[in-house]
Amino acid sequence: MSPNQIHNEQELLLRIAEGDEKAFRVLFDQYWEPLYAATLTLVKAKEPARDLLQEVFLKIWNLRTQLPEKENVRNFIYIVARNHIYNELRKKSHEEAFTESIIRHFAEKSDSALEQLIHKEARQVLNEAVSQLPEQQRLVYQLAREQGLSQQEIASRLQISLSTVKTHMSRALTAIRDYILQQAHVAILLQILVGELF
Repeated sequence: MSPNQIHNEQELLLRIAEGDEKAFRVLFDQYWEPLYAATLTLVKAKEPARDLLQEVFLKIWNLRTQLPEKENVRNFIYIVARNHIYNELRKKSHEEAFTESIIRHFAEKSDSALEQLIHKEARQVLNEAVSQLPEQQRLVYQLAREQGLSQQEIASRLQISLSTVKTHMSRALTAIRDYILQQAHVAILLQILVGELF
């Protein structure tokens, strides 16, 4: 079925709503390239971008009965895509490995002027997050991250148990992550999230 065989968008949407896979293929072909370009810009890797878009079109297929009711199908499709990608990134942001990577990213230096500017802002947000930690958590975090001490060395220096050090560090990392996610510029977070996800 080619687009010429379908007289208008409403007819196409009605066919899709009735489960016509060939009509859905027309919609798929119409929106795949622009959505792929937008997703690739975010993800910066072809295969993950394709995988995400496959999931987006599966969602659209599952929502196909709603399509004829939409006044602006293009907007609907882009909103489904945006929400799906953000949800995937949000899920990733709650994983412990991501917490470590986001803090590491905020602490690293960069070479280009733009990256230096972004990292200056990121470093400031990280410093603010650390400054708001309870005293013992902040001390444990600083000894580990700024002085490079092991958890055992921190326990000996502070004369506390190893498990207490681990608890302080875990809570500190969670608090820092939450603060960063609330304060940091969206572009910075997306850069990190996308890099870590793929």
